[in-house]
Amino acid sequence: MEQKTICIDFDGVIHDYNKGWQGEDVFGQMIPNADTGTATLKKNGWTIIIFTTRKKTGKLEKWLEENNISYDHINENPNQPEHASGKIIADVYLDDPVSYTHLRAHETL
Repeated sequence: MEQKTICIDFDGVIHDYNKGWQGEDVFGQMIPNADTGTATLKKNGWTIIIFTTRKKTGKLEKWLEENNISYDHINENPNQPEHASGKIIADVYLDDPVSYTHLRAHETL
């Protein structure tokens, strides 16, 4: 089976973003089952990219680790062809507008 790649937005999909931007390293609570959803994807062979407008920081990585969020990369796809633009190539994108239509990431996955 060919390995698939998913880009998952951080704000509003993995952590609660109801208060909006509060600072570079200020995060809400984990969205329920974001940990089990990402673990299921990893178990099924998916490459998981956390795709966010936030910079990759140590505090972001620590938050992901402390909340047991499975992922491979943040804001990059090392398998990206050299000639590609800045948009990360993935098979699926999971972004917060989906979660705000009363679907949660764990239900969609």
